[in-house]
Amino acid sequence: MKYTSLKQKAKATNERRELLIGSLRTHLLPVFLKEGFEVAPLPGRGPIDRELVLSLPLGRLRRLRGAGIDLIEVDFAKYRRAAFRIAAGIAPKEGMMTYTGHWPAEDVFVGWLNEFFMMYASPHWRRWFSVWHRPHRSPTQSDYDKLAEQVVGYVPELELALREGRLGPHVQRIVIPRPVPQVAQTFRSAGFRKYRDTVHGA
Repeated sequence: MKYTSLKQKAKATNERRELLIGSLRTHLLPVFLKEGFEVAPLPGRGPIDRELVLSLPLGRLRRLRGAGIDLIEVDFAKYRRAAFRIAAGIAPKEGMMTYTGHWPAEDVFVGWLNEFFMMYASPHWRRWFSVWHRPHRSPTQSDYDKLAEQVVGYVPELELALREGRLGPHVQRIVIPRPVPQVAQTFRSAGFRKYRDTVHGA
């Protein structure tokens, strides 16, 4: 009985996540594409943590501009939860050095940067975007569509951050100075998963 209950809960969680992904693909992704971003594949080099891949169901978004490449990642919550936040940053055109060597700018993840921006439903509480629903009532596609449309209205805040470094009401600046030797030591001592959680802001 307990196993069946857990299985049903996991199924419901996955269904909600898929509904949210569908809404974001329909409403939010086209807005980024219109702003000049393109969907970029994950880098072919490893190691790439599987949880990192699962956290980016919309892929990585990048846009060449000026002296760097604008990066945006719609980062989904762990454990298949239907919740997300949006990370944005600027990778230097010459790329950057990491514990695995030099990476070209187009392959850099936002969380690898020393400074980047994170958009939350509530930056003060670091509350992720999600659909609130009453107990015993499952969210519908319409509920997730409304959430996606709401977040579309916040896209100008991301543009403001990327172009001028100014923060809107939903955007938080993240600064994590980390020299390459320190990053390498983090990887060796804690393992890649903990490294990902540290630098990717999960």
